[in-house]
Amino acid sequence: MKHVDKQHDMEEAGEAVKKAYCANAGDIYSCEEALRRLNDYLDHELTGDERVVVLQHLEICKPCFKRFFFEQTLIISLRQKLTTVCAPETLRAKLHVLLRRPE
Repeated sequence: MKHVDKQHDMEEAGEAVKKAYCANAGDIYSCEEALRRLNDYLDHELTGDERVVVLQHLEICKPCFKRFFFEQTLIISLRQKLTTVCAPETLRAKLHVLLRRPE
């Protein structure tokens, strides 16, 4: 039980540091808000103004930028592999829908 409590305390401390850093940098999005909008950003579903605010957050918040970079790299890799993988057309169509990219 002590290990779980210690891990939870460390996670809370990390979140507090991220919030303080972002607030001091003049960021209007919290990390939670920026991460909630991350998929919409990657899918180009945000307005221009919303995209700018997410980008501003990613420029000043290294943990969120790392998460963004990982997810962006994963999506690009999956999309590229879809063009070369031999799979039934129904599976390919489902994957294209999940990746939100027209065939």
